[in-house]
Formats: sequence, C-alpha cells, structure tokens
Amino acid sequence: MPVDIQTILVATDFSDASAPATAYAFSLARALNARLYIMHVVPEDDVRALTAVRTYLQSEVTPEALVETFYTEADKRLATLVEDAHATDLVPERLIVTGQPAAAIMSGAVAKQAQLIIVGTHGRRGVTRFFMGSVAERVLREAPCAVLVVPATMVSAGPS
Repeated sequence: MPVDIQTILVATDFSDASAPATAYAFSLARALNARLYIMHVVPEDDVRALTAVRTYLQSEVTPEALVETFYTEADKRLATLVEDAHATDLVPERLIVTGQPAAAIMSGAVAKQAQLIIVGTHGRRGVTRFFMGSVAERVLREAPCAVLVVPATMVSAGPS
C-alpha cells in the first residue's frame, strides 16, 4: 500500500535538539510536495512560573502581556526558520499555542489533518529520561497519525 503524505506537522521548541527535525521536515515536505505546518508550544508551566514571578515582584505586567510576548517571539523565530529554509511555499501557517506540549502537538495534528508528525528528541536515557519525561515519547505512543522522531545527533538533516 503506497503512503500518501500530503500534510506534515513539525514541532519545535527552538532547541538544538529540534533543529535536525525541523530541517528534515522541510526537506521531506519538499520531496513529497506536502503542506507543512510548523508549530511551537508555549508550555503552560512556563506561563504559570512567569506569572508567579510577576506576582512575587509585584510587576504591573499582566499574564496576558507575558503570553503575548511569548507568542510574538515564537512567531518571529518560526518565520526566520521558514525564511532560512526558503520554505514559504511549503508552510501555509505557523502555529503557536499554549498548553502541555505533547497534547498540543497531537491536537494540532488533528486540527490540520496531518498524516505525519515530526519531532526531535534529545535522546536521553535512563534516569535523566525518567525525571525529564519525553514529549517525543508521548507523541509517539498516543498520536493520531504516523510519527517520525529525529534524533538530535542526526548528521544529515534531510532524506536521501
């Protein structure tokens, strides 16, 4: 049975570990002539932590303004990734949401009817993985579509 991938969603947290996954997604989308959505999730935990700091410092900045700052910065970084990859023809929309990263990635895939999710992984093992958790692992186990996990140590950033 041939695989027909028309829509891909790639998630990035802008870390070095997600860079190979993002590069691979651009390359694969171009090779398959697929639509590519690039997504960043602003973790709810980060918003809560900054709101707590704001309260502690008695800052006048509202939680909404903090989230807006996150979104503005993320949108700039996503736009730069798309422009640097010369992929404006592939990416109809940049997605930025607040939530738990794995759940938000899977919800985004459903909303955009993606046939493939691409995520990067740090490749932690053992105790560090146990304590840190793994967005990639949860997406891999629970996603509504195929998932490609690209390791941070990947030498080549695209399909052959």
